[in-house]
Amino acid sequence: MTWAKLLANNNVTRQPATRKELDNLRSIVSRSLKDVNAPGLSADARFIMAYDAARTLSLMIVRSSGYRPKAAGGHYNTFLALETADGRFAKLSAYFDGCRIKRNASEYDFAGGVTDTDADGLLKTVQQSQTSDAGLSHTNVSGITIMCGLIVSAC
Repeated sequence: MTWAKLLANNNVTRQPATRKELDNLRSIVSRSLKDVNAPGLSADARFIMAYDAARTLSLMIVRSSGYRPKAAGGHYNTFLALETADGRFAKLSAYFDGCRIKRNASEYDFAGGVTDTDADGLLKTVQQSQTSDAGLSHTNVSGITIMCGLIVSAC
């Protein structure tokens, strides 16, 4: 998919990100990754928090590329745009989108559909995405580099 096609399909709009916005998104990731370890949480709750971190990290890449996913279908649009921002994210985007479907079922349809294995797997993927060279690292045309959910350089 290309940005032109995402724009034409009304999946995204062009809108530059600000450093403050990216800092705010990073704080959401930090909160989610901290809260996911609270004792006594169900697998559903842990999965939802890990998913929130995954989606927000993905959104940081999209926003640093100068685009904003449309609100209608926003999570779906975020993962479409993640792959567009950098083709290296194709497998991660597909996995996160599958997690979106599981998260939706857990949030809107029924409780207990997520296993500990599901929650642990997503959390591990998010944590690995933050620490590996193959993780969520992207430099946009404005010179903002996002790596491990952190702004490591900005013009």
